[in-house]
Amino acid sequence: MVSFLLGQQKGYTKFPCYLCMWDSRAREKHWIQKEWPLRETFQAGMPNVTHDPIVSRDKIVFPPLHIKLGLMKQFVKALNPDNESFHHLVYTFPALSYDKIKAGVFDGPQIRTLIRDKNFIQKMNVREKAA
Repeated sequence: MVSFLLGQQKGYTKFPCYLCMWDSRAREKHWIQKEWPLRETFQAGMPNVTHDPIVSRDKIVFPPLHIKLGLMKQFVKALNPDNESFHHLVYTFPALSYDKIKAGVFDGPQIRTLIRDKNFIQKMNVREKAA
């Protein structure tokens, strides 16, 4: 939806990010290059911009739950399934399948439960706590 509001090209594009000029096809740089040049303007004819934007980029705000879901998914996918912290997730949410937990599929109340859970935090190693 953000791409539509900003007039970006639909489909598989070379520069899909509305914030920077991240090159989706430069696979050799994906986990090496951490800083990409900022996208300066959204004018028709610029890379992957087909129409003038409907709204300003500064007016777009993502809901906090959407951000939390994404962060939680990335965090759980990075956990080692053999660690005690991952086993605590399986024990805490018996209704969720092992595959859903491994994929990081959680909803808002489950995330709040984990954030408040002191045992989960204690079972994390130093690297997991830093993340």
